[in-house]
Amino acid sequence: MEQTPDIKSPQKVEQDIDSKCVLCRTKWTVYRGQFKCNRSLCRVPVIVCESCTITASEKPETLVCELCREGYRAPSELPDLVRMKRKADEMVNKSQLTLEKDLLLKKPKKYYKDRIFVRRLPLTITFTKIKAILGDDNISAVQWLTDHNSGGFYGSCVVRLSSFESMKLIMEKIKHGIKVDKKKIKVAEVFIKENQDPFNNFVQMEYPPVGS
Repeated sequence: MEQTPDIKSPQKVEQDIDSKCVLCRTKWTVYRGQFKCNRSLCRVPVIVCESCTITASEKPETLVCELCREGYRAPSELPDLVRMKRKADEMVNKSQLTLEKDLLLKKPKKYYKDRIFVRRLPLTITFTKIKAILGDDNISAVQWLTDHNSGGFYGSCVVRLSSFESMKLIMEKIKHGIKVDKKKIKVAEVFIKENQDPFNNFVQMEYPPVGS
């Protein structure tokens, strides 16, 4: 059975029309003449009937859309699309950095098997003293750690050992305490940081740097 649309009478069609001319308020459905709302940055198309076309052309300031008539307020200025895009990019970059940081924190740390971190050393420490205290055969090199601003030494260094066995001997010895010039030092393992190696372009120095 073929379906056919209901045929409405002209009176019924007239009753179903909700749109009106923005000037005379007569029911009208056709957008003609490309008339637009005159309020601020609204500028949406409005309906103008044939009788009001001349008035709308001569007095465009009288054209107000239904939304603005009901109290809607259009933006007072155009949005700064460049700033909005920059802010969105910053948020994306920040989210990416946060994600990378979280992944790095969750990533299990790997430690060197031939290096130890030593701190609380006296300023009178030397490479020779460290070898005497930790064992001459155990020590391969010492990299003095310095302050980024002053370049001075403040009692910390990374010691490269001759073997993993040397590391185990020192870590066992530290349990009983090791003193340098009557000062108890602290020793810890060194975890591997990507693209960071204090022994790159390394030159052994007998004394730690004084700084500026």
